[in-house]
Amino acid sequence: MALKADIPLQGGITHSNGYIRVTDARLCKKDNTTTSKVDPDDFTKTIEVTGSEWFLMVDVAVYKDSDERAKVGAKTIPCPSIDRFKYAYSVGDESGSNLIAHAYAKLKTESIFDKATDV
Repeated sequence: MALKADIPLQGGITHSNGYIRVTDARLCKKDNTTTSKVDPDDFTKTIEVTGSEWFLMVDVAVYKDSDERAKVGAKTIPCPSIDRFKYAYSVGDESGSNLIAHAYAKLKTESIFDKATDV
């Protein structure tokens, strides 16, 4: 599973038909943050808990082409503008597929991958 797309490189250069592969897809959950406030008029205490949202982190590697990716010791193309993505996530979003397939589906929603093809 991978994508083939034009890759924006540093310096405004574009590499045509680059090979993009998800290297990691992980679910993360922010730790809860607890804030307490005391009303100065009646001294009531309010506790607010925030930050319990799930999110999906997707890391990708970019290669010149699929032949380069197949080599032992394949060299990646540095591309910091598209090497990591973060998406909101609800438990169960990936139903009917695995997390990697879900990551590819999310990547295809990015404007940079509008014309990407599955390979």
